[in-house]
Amino acid sequence: MVKQVNRTVEYNNIPFGPYVMRTKIDEDIRLRLLKDGKKELKSYHKQLAGHLTTQLKYNTDTTGWFYQSTNHIWSAYREGWSNFFGLTNEGVELNAHDLWVNFMKPGDFNPVHTHGGNYSFVIFLDVPKQLQKEQQEFEGTSAKPGSLMFEFTQQAKPKWAMTGQAFLPSTGDMLVFPALLQHWVVPFKTKCTRISVSGNLEVMNRQNLSHDFF
Repeated sequence: MVKQVNRTVEYNNIPFGPYVMRTKIDEDIRLRLLKDGKKELKSYHKQLAGHLTTQLKYNTDTTGWFYQSTNHIWSAYREGWSNFFGLTNEGVELNAHDLWVNFMKPGDFNPVHTHGGNYSFVIFLDVPKQLQKEQQEFEGTSAKPGSLMFEFTQQAKPKWAMTGQAFLPSTGDMLVFPALLQHWVVPFKTKCTRISVSGNLEVMNRQNLSHDFF
C-alpha cells in the first residue's frame, strides 16, 4: 500500500491529440445556409468521399458571405488551438477553400476520410427529431445512427486511448477540427433528411509557426 503524504505537487499536462472545438452557429447564418443550400444545383460528388444522393457546392456569393460572417469563429478556434498547444496566435491568416451542403438520406453514409487544407468544419443545419428518436432506440454497442465519428490513434484498452469519439449532433451544432483528422458518418434508417454544411480553411501566413501542428 502506498503511504499518503500531504505535500503540494506542482505539475502541468502535456497536450496530446487533436483539438476539436464545439460551438453553436448563429441562427441567422444557419437559416440562410439552409435556404441557399436548397436552391443549389451544382453537384460536388467528384470532390467528396461521401456515398450520398445529394452533395452540392455553394455558389460564390454564399461562400463569400459565409466566411466573412464567421470570422469570429475562426479567431476563437485559433485562440483555443494556441492555448491547447501553447503556441503563438500572432500573424496567422486563413484562406477559405470551399463550402458545400450534404443532404443525407436513409442508407447514405460517409466512409472514413480526411479533408484538404488545414482546418475543417461541419455545421448541422437540420437534424430531424425522427433521427434523434432512432438514436435513442438504438441498442447496439457501436456508433449510433447518424452520428459523426472521429478516429484517432489505434485500438487500445484504456478508455483514454480509445480509437473513436462519437458525436451525436443537434440542429445548429458546429464542429471545427484539423483537416487531417479522420472522420466518418454512420448511416441511419429513418425516413428523413439530415442536412449539414462543410468546408475547409488553409493557413496562409506561417511566420513563427514552425512548431505548429497541421
